Amino acid sequence: MVDIVYVEDDPNDADIFSRLIKKMDRSITFTVLKSGSEAVEYLSGSNQTGALPKLILMDLNLNGLSGFYVIEHARSLERTKYLPIVAFSTSDSPRDIHSAYEAGVNAYVVKPGSYQATGSIIGKMCDFWLENNIRIDHR
Repeated sequence: MVDIVYVEDDPNDADIFSRLIKKMDRSITFTVLKSGSEAVEYLSGSNQTGALPKLILMDLNLNGLSGFYVIEHARSLERTKYLPIVAFSTSDSPRDIHSAYEAGVNAYVVKPGSYQATGSIIGKMCDFWLENNIRIDHR
């Protein structure tokens, strides 16, 4: 089972995330999806019979299908309607934050500006969503 699916179209942000997860003293498995359409396909794929990830980290400003659309799509599917989704965005716009919650995110986290701060926030998210959160699994 994959612990985290990160939907991110910026290769630099995806690389930073990958390096930070690998530096943690934990065995966290992850997959990076590079577009909203790839995320929709992943979430609604009929060939997926395994367990869902414990967390979806969603960039909102994706090329093509936006993160908002992907979140709404996930919430419309029986299989993923309770899947924890955290918006992980550079935007601190109240409009984006409101829209993300309206779409169905469980939390909204603004990406910090530094590598060290990003590592800290990713560690905190992993602590909560992978270790402390109790969730309902749906297939």
